[in-house]
Amino acid sequence: MQNQEFQFTRGRGLVWVCDIEGSSKFLNDNDTAAAIEEFLPRFHWIARIVVEEAQGKFIKWTGDGFLAWFPLELHRDLGEKAAIIFDMIWHLTILCNVTGLDVDSKRKFRIRHGVALEHDALITHIIQDGSETLDLIGRAVVLAFRLSGIKAAFPSIVTQREIIGASKKHTNAKIHFKKLKLDADERLKYFKGERWGLSTLYASVDRQPRRRGFKSTTRQIRKVISEAEKGKPIKKPSSDIADSFFFKIADGPVWSRNSANEYFRYLKEDLLGNLKSGLTLLEKMRIIQKE
Repeated sequence: MQNQEFQFTRGRGLVWVCDIEGSSKFLNDNDTAAAIEEFLPRFHWIARIVVEEAQGKFIKWTGDGFLAWFPLELHRDLGEKAAIIFDMIWHLTILCNVTGLDVDSKRKFRIRHGVALEHDALITHIIQDGSETLDLIGRAVVLAFRLSGIKAAFPSIVTQREIIGASKKHTNAKIHFKKLKLDADERLKYFKGERWGLSTLYASVDRQPRRRGFKSTTRQIRKVISEAEKGKPIKKPSSDIADSFFFKIADGPVWSRNSANEYFRYLKEDLLGNLKSGLTLLEKMRIIQKE
């Protein structure tokens, strides 16, 4: 047996746990088992890249997801680190939703995310043959695993109030959150009855659209369509980190390149086409109302 050396340190940082919704059902269903077995290795490949681009440490696979660690030397860095994680979650989630990572499946695979602030992680450094791997435990690490099991609106994030507040000045992704209220059955289901950390939990929600008049709405839609047709990208969270991520998947295996192409095609054609159809429908409804 090869010699292993174990070293232990303490650390503070952000924990990101990602989980595939309903993976056990997919694996136990003959109609979807082959598809998810094809999806998982591709998702693992993409996930490692996204964590590295987000300046985190990829700790381990969790069967149908992953655990990532983002050390925080200074607490004042929390907002910037959290914003990077939220931005990359936005991109990873929409990439999986739109492209399915080029897997031909009868059902869509959805991913969920738990993000928590760990103040006192016990970090295990495992050194073997000159290489080092990490593992970590802590109350917020356990919390992040449990948060990733809760369903939320796109981009499917459950996190803590402190993290959201710190990230607001830094994030490009306009993600909206609402306080998560859990009844006794939900506390038992997701947290085994434990109450630690539950009072400050928030989940991503669909934004309630601001009420606009007909002229304001159609003017805004026409502006977006015009910019897109002139070659300007439809507005989405963007950063140097996100751009680097998409360059890497566009230069990856065939399925990865196909996924990148499908993502950009969706932004350019499907999203634009839906806007045009919506504008036409609005104008027809306006004519009917006048009659």
